[in-house]
Amino acid sequence: MRFGSGSYFWADHHVTLGDKLRVFKSGSIVHEIPLDNLGSQTVIGRHPDADLQLESHKMAMFHALIRKVDGKLYIENLDSDSGILIKNRKLSLKTRVQLRDGMQIDMPGFRLEFAIANMPNSDELDFDAEELLEIPDFFYQPPPPAASPLLSNLVDNLGSLKIWSEGTSILKVADIIEETADCKTFRLVGKQSLLFSYKPGQFITFILNLDGKEVKRSYSMSSSPSRPHLLEVTIKRVPGGLVSNWFCDHVKLGDELIIKGLAGKFTCFNYPSSKMLFVGAGSGITPLLSMSRWIADTASDVDVKLLGSFKSPPDIIFRKEFEMLSARNRGFQVAISVTSGWHGSDFWTGFTGRVNHHMLNLFVPDLHERDVFLCGPEPFADNVKNILRDLNYDMARFHTESFGSGRSAQQSGTDVSKILQLKGMLHKVTFAKSGKTVETDGHTTLLALAEAHGIEIDYSCRIGSCGECEVKCNGNTYALPDCGIDEKTRAAGFIYTCCSMATSDVELLI
Repeated sequence: MRFGSGSYFWADHHVTLGDKLRVFKSGSIVHEIPLDNLGSQTVIGRHPDADLQLESHKMAMFHALIRKVDGKLYIENLDSDSGILIKNRKLSLKTRVQLRDGMQIDMPGFRLEFAIANMPNSDELDFDAEELLEIPDFFYQPPPPAASPLLSNLVDNLGSLKIWSEGTSILKVADIIEETADCKTFRLVGKQSLLFSYKPGQFITFILNLDGKEVKRSYSMSSSPSRPHLLEVTIKRVPGGLVSNWFCDHVKLGDELIIKGLAGKFTCFNYPSSKMLFVGAGSGITPLLSMSRWIADTASDVDVKLLGSFKSPPDIIFRKEFEMLSARNRGFQVAISVTSGWHGSDFWTGFTGRVNHHMLNLFVPDLHERDVFLCGPEPFADNVKNILRDLNYDMARFHTESFGSGRSAQQSGTDVSKILQLKGMLHKVTFAKSGKTVETDGHTTLLALAEAHGIEIDYSCRIGSCGECEVKCNGNTYALPDCGIDEKTRAAGFIYTCCSMATSDVELLI
């Protein structure tokens, strides 16, 4: 494309810096030309000497002409055969029409669209034209309108949709649901139509940039693969929580988030059973809802009882959905307990107090016939495990995932630290990248120690089953019995910080 030599630039009030000519072909812009770059006349056609050369088999060598006359812009038809169309009418040969803001002019295979500030639009345009009964198919044909979002994911089209089940992907926030005063569900979809394949109860890892630092954090999905067009994560605020509070305060509709996945063995897929008991507290209810949705959506022949524990009725996450699941599914029964004295306006007739022996015996008289899936904070989970052991439950049928003790370090070892310090048993932990050196009593995990001193270590499960918190360590450590690290990894000098404690001075290469 060139502009004729010897022409001069227009400079008057009709043509401004923002005025443009856009040339479309098959619905896409192929040229975008500032009008102040055009000369006093611009020839459009197929000839190599045309100022704006457009290739189309029905385009004339010199097809049309844009002129400036008395400070106004005009277009003139130079072709007697195909010519140019304005509002589906053919402009007569050698006829000029003044260009207006928003005017669209069709030529064989192309459309010209003008944006001219401070000019009237073309709604009342009157010009000398030949009436056309129909538009020849060699003229520019606008692309059909985009399919409705409701139609783009029809069953007939499923075979062409991409399926995501692993790796890294960028998702868009399509909706945000406020579950409680301190808990939100974030509904995520693909930037293009995308299906998600995973096991109910699994988690994904978000890769975030917070204040210039990359932070990774994992959350169980509350959605079910039986609804494959979206992912949902439900995030509850945590006092001092870096990522959970950032999500609730800053993530908004339309934001794009990087995720990595999938991971997690806490799923009913891995332990098929005809009878199950789900026990959860707080945001630990999230993976249990995912499994519940799957069982209900697929009409699986499974007898499910779900026992949830929350502080008060307003704190019950998914309360209405669990009520609906219980009401509409023959094999699904829900019981909720609130742990604080409740004197609000919400009338409460369910269980009260912490989960105990009597509560389990009353709600689940056939406990020993069921697989138990437990998820919640450590104190809650430890209490339930102790009750199950007291009831002589077969712990081989017990499956758990812990959300850990939150984002702050454990404080219970303070007195022990003072005693050990007097005996000279404190150990130094050096974090190589930050240069920080801190002391530990050997009773705090290295992950919790790092968090207490503002050092970010990636993690997912906090119980040593995923390996996200693996780091290279120089020195001696003790790993908790449930830590899933293999001997080959340990022999190479790596540890899982979520379940390892220092037994000597150590250096972590992080």
